[in-house]
Amino acid sequence: MMRLQRNNDDLRELIEENKPLDRKKIILRFTAFLIFLALAITFITIGITSAGKRTEGLQLIEAEADKEVLRYQLGVSFQHWFTGSSSAIRMGVKELGEIYSSALKDAFRMLDARERYEDWANLATLNQSLGREVTLNQPLYEVLRDAARRTAAGEGYSMFAGALYAEWEGLRYALDPAPGDPLNDPAEAERLERLRTATAELSNFSLEFLDDAACTVRFTVDQDYLELLAELELEDAPILDLNVLTEAYKLQLVAQRLEDRGYDRGFLLTDSGLMLALSGYTDGGVFRLYGLDEKGAVPAAELPIEAGSCTVQLRAFGTQDEPGYYALEGGKTRYYRHPWLPADGEYRNALLTALVSGKGLSAPDACCAGLRLLACDSAEEAKTLAVSLPGDAAFLLTEEPRTIYSADEALAALPDSGYQTASLP
Repeated sequence: MMRLQRNNDDLRELIEENKPLDRKKIILRFTAFLIFLALAITFITIGITSAGKRTEGLQLIEAEADKEVLRYQLGVSFQHWFTGSSSAIRMGVKELGEIYSSALKDAFRMLDARERYEDWANLATLNQSLGREVTLNQPLYEVLRDAARRTAAGEGYSMFAGALYAEWEGLRYALDPAPGDPLNDPAEAERLERLRTATAELSNFSLEFLDDAACTVRFTVDQDYLELLAELELEDAPILDLNVLTEAYKLQLVAQRLEDRGYDRGFLLTDSGLMLALSGYTDGGVFRLYGLDEKGAVPAAELPIEAGSCTVQLRAFGTQDEPGYYALEGGKTRYYRHPWLPADGEYRNALLTALVSGKGLSAPDACCAGLRLLACDSAEEAKTLAVSLPGDAAFLLTEEPRTIYSADEALAALPDSGYQTASLP
């Protein structure tokens, strides 16, 4: 905890160096600094063998450092089961570490909406090549095809909302976010309303898929929208950005590479609460659902990990030291701000936690289902929606923070936790 406190103190110093409205610098410096930040929540409960003598069991596979792509390891971990002698396990861990590092680095660079890389056409390339034809690799082309489909569906996700998310990130990572929150700042509320309205108009954006065989695309943005971003001093924010689905697509790309190379007995996990178990993982462990009490985030329930399953938990609250989350009071209501903002730019306050899990469920499908749940305006809307989503859903309501509504019989409240489960019809 001493290291965590020191890192947070250093982070506050970094933020204090910036003017309140200089949000772009805050975000860029904050993201780089997070490499060294350890979060307090543990989503997976399972034993991992020590770094000394290697014995059969789960091994933590660490991504190699890269001075050219400094942030690519941020927020993702990977464990894989090994058998055999200690020396054989060491060799296997080393080989898998190289494969995992390459896969994770490639996925990071592909999906990076801000920074371009030599010999790589990525999201940043498209943002910086408006109106020009760009040739992508096939994995990124397919990701964009999928994200475009989800955007057109109009179910709370948009790949064109990068500037809107950048504006909210500036608020969420501020040293003292409450005064600048739109609930307290009419000028900020007006900024967000203009940005929300323009971003919701999908005719402002065009992503053309020109040639499926050559994987060529062209991204264009209406001039009026570009002028609005310039007026709001958001011209450097990426417009085309996978935002809340970035980690889902990243895990999907990495998992496919691992499976193709014959490594399927492990699972990938993000700090934000997304877990993807590979097809051959049958070695136990549970995924934890967290609730909120007066002390902060607390374990409330557990769900066994199944081979080939995906689980996502989207929380409206963070831990005491977790950046990017805050809450504020408005009258008799407590409002939560968190990374899982719907594409319309409006936070809802009905749910504290949304969890979606399923065998064979893709990471983007799980995340989109969780986003739809967290965007519900009422308990009744959440209960109705939960039973129609892909996979099995569970959630905690702000009005009933000790009751876990669940469509998954395998999800069990922890003994003596004070939580109980209620089955959804």
